[in-house]
Amino acid sequence: MKLYIGKIITYTLAFILPPVIVGILGIVISFSSLMHGNSEYFSTQGINFPSYDSSKKTAIILVSNEGTEITDLLVPYEIFSTSSKFNVYTVAPKRQISPLTAGVDIIPHFSFEEFEQNVDVSPDLIVIPAVHNSEESALVNWIVEHHNEKTVILSICEGARLLAATGLLENHQATTNWIALNSLKKQYPNTDWVKDIKYLEDGNIVTSPGVITGAMNGSLYTLEKLVGKDVAREVAQKLNYPLTDSAKFNSPRIKLRDSLWLLTAAYKWNKQNIGVFLDDGIGEINLTAVLDTYSRSFAARMISTAPKRKIIHSQYGLDLVPRFDFATTPKLERLIVLDETSDLSLENWAKNQYNLEPEYLSSLSKYSNRFVFDNILQDLAQHENKPLAEIVAKTIEYRVDSIGLKGKDFPLLLLLKPLLIAFISLAVTWGIYSFRRKTQLPTSN
Repeated sequence: MKLYIGKIITYTLAFILPPVIVGILGIVISFSSLMHGNSEYFSTQGINFPSYDSSKKTAIILVSNEGTEITDLLVPYEIFSTSSKFNVYTVAPKRQISPLTAGVDIIPHFSFEEFEQNVDVSPDLIVIPAVHNSEESALVNWIVEHHNEKTVILSICEGARLLAATGLLENHQATTNWIALNSLKKQYPNTDWVKDIKYLEDGNIVTSPGVITGAMNGSLYTLEKLVGKDVAREVAQKLNYPLTDSAKFNSPRIKLRDSLWLLTAAYKWNKQNIGVFLDDGIGEINLTAVLDTYSRSFAARMISTAPKRKIIHSQYGLDLVPRFDFATTPKLERLIVLDETSDLSLENWAKNQYNLEPEYLSSLSKYSNRFVFDNILQDLAQHENKPLAEIVAKTIEYRVDSIGLKGKDFPLLLLLKPLLIAFISLAVTWGIYSFRRKTQLPTSN
């Protein structure tokens, strides 16, 4: 009887454990790939500090040298820059090449020390994005030192985790990404964590939820708070973003089919390599819409590239560095170009190297008056499947009800990989038992 029960347990574990172990390994690899910078040294000599205009307010967006969430940084940067009411600077502990999630690097405008030496004003706004190390002492200390009643602090998504580490949320209300809400409640129980809201103001601190809802609505609300509603509405209109006065928001709810996201991370081993061409003047939100959306799907690897791996200046003066140049770019299945201007040398390179036609951002959707994330999510639905695009929208807390996503349904073939691993493991286990039983049979005289 014990032998029989032992076999049942062994066969059950053989069926379950291997696909689980392989899946966990795949998920870890997929998640870790979101934050992998190139440690190659880039000299900051010859890179001028951005100018300072005393007639404008000053907004600081913090950057971690260890890694920063790309949308949390680029969206508020473009919003406050577009308003023309702010000096907008990226500031980090050190002025060195630093990774952003989703496949591109940044060189901050100033180190903390350089900011004090060259600008030395009390910022009107400090924006805190999600960072790789939410307890990084240099960032925590700088926030505490620069917090005062005249400075507004805006946290985006899990930037609330870094803000909470400063102690400034103690006995205050705050919000964050719906995925992180429960863990932050446990870690910081003296903060009243609120869900289902686009932004939350408590004193001179504004906190906002996950990626798009937080970055867009939190930034536009803070912009309105500092320079007026007309300016905020004008910026939203330029970006084709549907701004509303209501702060209410229904946080995403997990459904069974949302497991497709983890299945994709775990078992989609044949991920597409999608190249994103970087050139001077690229739009910050356009860039992050392409890189962050596809990276979060785990269906593709995003490859930022340019003719040479050098500093690329965005439309509002960010210093970005692609991960690859034309000589080192791996094989691509697609190449997306953010600039709308045709580039013959780029098209020849793509044709000769990969037999590809570059896809210009405007060609990804027929809706030119839509917010760019709408178009990219639709592109994801068409190239992968609709459920995956919907799940990605949940991870960035963005409602897709009005987009009308069209694409393939749930990819049942993806389920075959864990099942195949399970049955192979079961067959091997059965074979081992059979072999041992045969070798243990007594021989006749």
